[in-house]
Order: sequence, then structure tokens, then C-alpha cells
Amino acid sequence: MQIGLYANTHGVGFRDDVNNYTRSIPGATMQPVAVAQSAERSGFHSIWFPDHVCMPSETRSAHIANQTGTRTYSPRHEMLDAAVVMGAVASGTTDIKLGTSVLVAPYRAPLSDARQFATVDVLSGGRLLFGVGAGWMAEEFSALGVNFAERGKRTVECIEIYKRSWSDDFVSFDGDYYAFDDISMDPKPLQKPRPPIIYGGVSPLGAHRAAAHCDGFYPVFLDPFADPNRHSDLQTIIKEDLELAGKSSSDFIMMAATTLRITDPNDALAHQTPRKICTGTPEQVLEDLQRFAQAGYSLVVAKMDCPSGEVEEIHEQIGRVGQDIIPECSSIEASGGWNTTF
Repeated sequence: MQIGLYANTHGVGFRDDVNNYTRSIPGATMQPVAVAQSAERSGFHSIWFPDHVCMPSETRSAHIANQTGTRTYSPRHEMLDAAVVMGAVASGTTDIKLGTSVLVAPYRAPLSDARQFATVDVLSGGRLLFGVGAGWMAEEFSALGVNFAERGKRTVECIEIYKRSWSDDFVSFDGDYYAFDDISMDPKPLQKPRPPIIYGGVSPLGAHRAAAHCDGFYPVFLDPFADPNRHSDLQTIIKEDLELAGKSSSDFIMMAATTLRITDPNDALAHQTPRKICTGTPEQVLEDLQRFAQAGYSLVVAKMDCPSGEVEEIHEQIGRVGQDIIPECSSIEASGGWNTTF
């Protein structure tokens, strides 16, 4: 198993006994490059950057990060742009892979996104992992002038445009939402034939799209008492779709995001019943990571639970994961016959 880090470019994560949240902090204090460097020194496989363009003061849209649908963001929330920060992190690190968690494809013109993230791959020396999804916040789509009901179909077209832009000398496309003819986009990403594309979703439709168009699937388990087997039905859909298409599940990766906090043995969180997922002593956290592996996930992205709201606590948790968790993860093997390497 590999461990990734959920970037703090939208703030600092924390949980209560029902939901997970992201505390807004001033963008100037986020230290995203320093956090990425800390993760790299600690042996994290990758760092994953969330995506929003703007934040409505109120929303009726159910946030997929919590089973209750509660939004994790505040009405005025400071957020740094993923692509811009990834460029900075690319220049400040050497080995850690850089992922989007996830890019909401319909928000922007796909040719523009293809250009930006090809640039990230080039600047990072071929370290891009491209997570994409259709989005969940209807109010944000409205602000951007994009039809919320069309987001799934738009996402499929965007993924096809990314692929062609990253591999074809000259690109043409004639879809329902995007159309152009005989354009070039260079330089291509360094990864061949292209960077991996992982679909972020928690629905049967998302599972079907992942199997048809992507190289992996990325559901979230961010609420405090998430069950790693929650989306086993979606894995079944993906396996069936891959088989029908003549594809092998051994070429398709399963990854997941979860909240995580390492505590001392005498901390009350280590003795809570039920205990929050990936919370407690290193031994307890490793037990939960084993449960994720048994559920098929070989890459787990950790959103650090830091109730202080301070970036220094993120650094502290990164160090503890690097010391007590990552060295033990090499012996944790994922089940299900999925791809286990990027």
C-alpha cells in the first residue's frame, strides 16, 4: 500500500463525531510547498490538490464528502488554485507525485486544462496523476454558467479531449459541447502514452464512466466513521464493465481518500467506541489501512485531522505518518486483483 497526502490548499481538515470539515485559513499561511516538501521527506507517495473556482455563501447541494451531505466549507473560504500551486510544488520537490483531487472537468475549457496539466507534468519531470470528476455543487456550476444537469456528459467529452491533446500530433473533436479541428498542443506530457486519469466518484454512473474512460477509481471516505467496504458495489460494476470491454482489472487502480489522525496511546480518541476511521495509535491506524487494502484500495490519500487549525499540526502529523505508518505499509497488500502501482 502507498500513502498520499490530501493537500491543505483549501485549509486545514478537522472532524467532529458526524462530519469532516475544512477550516479556512489565510492563503498566505498555507505553506503548500513546505507541506509538500515535508510529505516528500516523510516518504509519501503523492500529494493531491482539491479543486473549486468559487464558493457560494449558501448551498442546498449535498456534499459527497459527508454521508449527511453537510458542506465542509465556510461561506467565505480561502482556496489556492490547484494548477498554480502544483507548478510551484513541482519546482520545489523531486520525487513526490502530484495529483488532482479531483479536477472538476466541466468547470473550464478542456483544452485549457489539457495545456495547464501537461505543463505540470513537464515541469515535474513526469509526476502528474490526473484525478477528474463531474462535480457536486449546483450553485458553483450556476456561477460559472455551466448547466449542472449536463455535467456528466461534459466530463466524458473533456476526458476524451485530454487524452487526444496529450497524445495526437493534431487534434480534432466534434462533440455535443466541444468542437474544434486540426489544432496542435505541444509539448506533450513526459509520461507515455499519457498521465494516468483517475475518476473521482461515489455513484454507479461514476463507476461506469471510470471503467469506460479512465485508468482508476477514486471514492472518498472522509466522514469520521466511514466503512472501507462502502463502495464494494461500485467495484463490482467496474469489474463487470471492464470484462465486457475486454479489459483487465489488473490494469485499473483503486484508490481512496480518508481522514487520519495519529494519537498517543493515552489519548481519548484511541479509546473511543466506535473509533473514528484511521484514528488512534499507529497500530490502530495500520489496522484500518489493512481494512482499506482488504477492500481493494492500494493507494490511500490521507486528509489530516488537525483540530488546532494550524499548519504546524499538519507538519507534525505528516512526520508521525512518515515514521510510524509508511514503513509498515510495504507489507500491506491490496485484495481484488487491481493494479497496485502508478
